[in-house]
Amino acid sequence: MSWGLLRQRLGDILRGAALGGYQRHLRQQTAELNDLFLLLCFMEATALPNPATLYLLEVYPYLLEQFHAWHRRMGIEHSPLDSLPCC
Repeated sequence: MSWGLLRQRLGDILRGAALGGYQRHLRQQTAELNDLFLLLCFMEATALPNPATLYLLEVYPYLLEQFHAWHRRMGIEHSPLDSLPCC
């Protein structure tokens, strides 16, 4: 086995040891967000009330700023949703 290959494998092992905890945490967060998304989609499909609506009222001004920045980045001059008059 050559020194270059040995050095590459050792680097891969050390990189895996250093980033393993972060990857596990990110996978767990991704799974939780996916579960929440599926729950909200199921609730929407079955016409169940969304419990997050009341909590979203508190952060509505922040979301409105982000929505405005998003539709401007997409090249849409005014809000594409009549229910979100941000411009």
